[in-house]
Amino acid sequence: MRRAIALSAVLFCAALTSCSAPSPAHRYQQAISAVSGVADVEVDYARHGGTGDSTDVEIVADTNDSEELQRILDRSLRAFIESTDPKEETSLNYLVYSRDRSTYLTPSDLGTVLRTLADIRRHYGLD
Repeated sequence: MRRAIALSAVLFCAALTSCSAPSPAHRYQQAISAVSGVADVEVDYARHGGTGDSTDVEIVADTNDSEELQRILDRSLRAFIESTDPKEETSLNYLVYSRDRSTYLTPSDLGTVLRTLADIRRHYGLD
């Protein structure tokens, strides 16, 4: 019984520590905002306790040109991944919209399946 209570206390403290860690959303937003061609960026980061973290990134580009949109996707994704901690993992929903929001791109539009932060790090040679 004491062992179960002690284990519960340790797990509870670990949960509190992970919940109280600062969110990286501001760091991500700053890195992406610095990319030329990014008109606006919104980053939502959530910790889901034992089920992992999730990050939603929505970028509005200052162009409707498809080639320029591709460049902004590439540069912003690189800026994002360089702003992450190398051990960090999060589920990621990453969208780059054209100025008029008629078109959007995702990391997979770079020609490679990029589902995880580890995939993105490998893509940019940062692993």
